[in-house]
Amino acid sequence: MSDSALSGAGESMIGAPDDMDMRRFRAWFQMDAAHSHKWRPAAREWYAFVAGDQWSSEEKAALESQQRPAIVFNRSLSIIKAVAGSEINGRQEIHYLPRTLDDAGVNEALTGASKYFADQAGAEDEESDAFQDSLICGMGWTEQRLDNTENPEGDYVEDRIDPLEMFWDRSAKKRNLADARRVCRVRKIPISDARDMFPGFTDAELDATWADAGELIDPNKTVEQKRVRDGNYDAFSLDDDRSEVTLVEFQWWEKERYFIAADPATGQRIELSAKEHDVLSGRLSKLGVQLNSASATRKVYKRAFIGSVVLEVSTPPTGNTFSYACITGERDRNAGTWFGLMQLMRDPQKWANRWLQQALHIMNTNAKGGLLAEEDAFEDQRDAEETWARPDAITWLRKGALSSVNGAKVQPKPQTGIPAGYYQLLEFAISSIRDVTGINLELLGMRDANQPGILEAQRKQAAMTILATAFDSLRRYRKVIGKQRLYFIQNFLSDGRLVRILGRDGTERVIPLMRDTTVGEYDVVIDDAPSAPNQKEANWAIISQMLPLVGPMMTPELWLAVLEYSPLPSALVEKLKTLIPAQGEASPEQKQQAMVALQSALAKIKVDETTAAKNAASAAQSHASAEKTQIEAARLMRQPIGIPALQ
Repeated sequence: MSDSALSGAGESMIGAPDDMDMRRFRAWFQMDAAHSHKWRPAAREWYAFVAGDQWSSEEKAALESQQRPAIVFNRSLSIIKAVAGSEINGRQEIHYLPRTLDDAGVNEALTGASKYFADQAGAEDEESDAFQDSLICGMGWTEQRLDNTENPEGDYVEDRIDPLEMFWDRSAKKRNLADARRVCRVRKIPISDARDMFPGFTDAELDATWADAGELIDPNKTVEQKRVRDGNYDAFSLDDDRSEVTLVEFQWWEKERYFIAADPATGQRIELSAKEHDVLSGRLSKLGVQLNSASATRKVYKRAFIGSVVLEVSTPPTGNTFSYACITGERDRNAGTWFGLMQLMRDPQKWANRWLQQALHIMNTNAKGGLLAEEDAFEDQRDAEETWARPDAITWLRKGALSSVNGAKVQPKPQTGIPAGYYQLLEFAISSIRDVTGINLELLGMRDANQPGILEAQRKQAAMTILATAFDSLRRYRKVIGKQRLYFIQNFLSDGRLVRILGRDGTERVIPLMRDTTVGEYDVVIDDAPSAPNQKEANWAIISQMLPLVGPMMTPELWLAVLEYSPLPSALVEKLKTLIPAQGEASPEQKQQAMVALQSALAKIKVDETTAAKNAASAAQSHASAEKTQIEAARLMRQPIGIPALQ
């Protein structure tokens, strides 16, 4: 991460730090770190489970000593991916509505600019990663800033942040930490980057060794002590990336008193700080004029970078809000922290692994053939050992070895077998992995039963209803992102740079982004993106039912508008648009040709849908026939098919 990127668009030093500031920052950190100290090791374990590392080091050592494998069949990842994939297929867009009396429509320039900058920054991918973090550990974080590394005018950047780097106000209770008074980020950066960011400070002053939350490597050692520990003075350069320092960043808000007054010259409303109010009031009093004003309070946001000393105090790059945005999962009221789906799936996944491993151990240790025989049971023991396993040989026994009144002298070794109900217990653990989350087989795409498509769609919708709280947090998070992006556009990005936007007519055009087109107050509205795959399918299902009724009344222009919401590729839709000239220029013959082309395209979609439905029905019938044949064969052989299928 570059130096300019870290500094962002924040203002310069707003006050010289002192020892009181340092003591306050350290006290904040100690309180907030203590609040989340149990959540952090649990979050690491949740991430390990998703990655397939589901046995602790002690459990692995115990299994290895018994020569037993540490089996992991990772079913948790598919659950997480199913929910994360639903978010990707149903992404939402940010729209800006002007806050005016005439209730104007969406500001196309501002909305298009927001989408353009987000696309250039890969913001959708970063937000999806943060949402997946919230599903795993209960918290997902992103940072919004400007980066001057490649563009001197500044590029909008949105990055996903590791949740374990973040600390938050211990008194925050609302979703997405909406009521947090402060947030903190503790990270390790190369010492060369730290020197470039804050010149004039020593290496020891750049290193926050006091920020020990139990998650950092050697957090109590200075950069000099780490080099002594490694013992590589000759090969270990001070500019080597292995030489790192711990950097602490705090963002917080304070209440500030200000005054609202009328400008004596223009009569317009103005806002004055306490100092400005005193100066203006004193000047007017000398002229015999009394300043009419009312006092109020407001939030003032600040940011500080801290090593062993306070390095810089400034304002956040996003102005009057934190530059870090959070998505929270489910609330643990007693602990005051948050958790995701992984905490619910942890125990079922762990027990499924254990019981499957135990079943394999029982099978491995059971007797597989072999005999219990008395010494005088065979005529020739060596010959018996050689011929016993041969199906075409006769093994001779002494007379009476099989018919003795005291019992046979030769018996097969007994097999204990797997306890009754063990497989049912294993199946219960495996099915509980998805049951505890409320996610069904339809949402996972694993239902192999032949059921109507409407029923399957309804069951998918029922599963999404259970997950509605997670997506509600995502929607609230995107409102915060929209406000932050609006601040960047209005204050830094409206400098005449060219952006590509989509007009109401569906055509793209490049316009210069000027300040006069973005100034003002706007409401941030979150809406489903029309281009999202799930939204396209839902819209097209409704439109397909309406087409037979309104088809004869539709004009070619209206047909083109309908095609924007069809599952057809965008390139094909653009090609069809060229078949119809502008309104008023097309001849009747041209319109007739365009109508024929459009109807052919729609007919092709209908044929493809019908073919797909027939193929699905044929596949389901073949699967059912195969299952019937297998069951009939097993019945004729009078033996079990095998280990019951585990779902």
